[in-house]
Amino acid sequence: MDKLFEIVSRMAPEEALSEITGVIGRLLQDLDPDARERFLMNLIGQAEGDKVSGMVHL
Repeated sequence: MDKLFEIVSRMAPEEALSEITGVIGRLLQDLDPDARERFLMNLIGQAEGDKVSGMVHL
C-alpha cells in the first residue's frame, strides 16, 4: 500500500485519479457481483453527504 501511495503521490492529482480509475476498473471486472457491490457500498459509505444523492452521481 505504501508503494502505491508513493507512486501516486508523485503524479498530478488529475493524472493520479485517472490511473487509479483504470486500475480499479480492471480489478472490479475480476470480482463477483457481490464483492463488487460491497466495494462500491463501502466507497459510498466513506463519502460525506447523503448516500442516495451520492449514488446518483455514479
